[in-house]
Amino acid sequence: MWGTAPAGALGPLDITYGSDSDNRDGAFKNGEFEATLPLDDDALYFNVTAQLQGSGDIHCSVTVDGKVKKAHAAGDYNICNAQLSAGLLGGWD
Repeated sequence: MWGTAPAGALGPLDITYGSDSDNRDGAFKNGEFEATLPLDDDALYFNVTAQLQGSGDIHCSVTVDGKVKKAHAAGDYNICNAQLSAGLLGGWD
């Protein structure tokens, strides 16, 4: 995750990331957030979600096994949400 996201009346950028069975909180520092998790072959999805706190412009992405999903949010209390789901026949969509 990268961009500008000043703390608002409700505090700093609110970041949640992980999989369907492992949710974690993240901290946005110096205009970015990065985390690496072990690949869980039983996971249904991996995602990152961040909600702005009144202003800002952020980009987020999730990478699993070479596949990438990206998203963007700007202004107000908008949400950046990137998610990769496990494919029915294997791989990530």
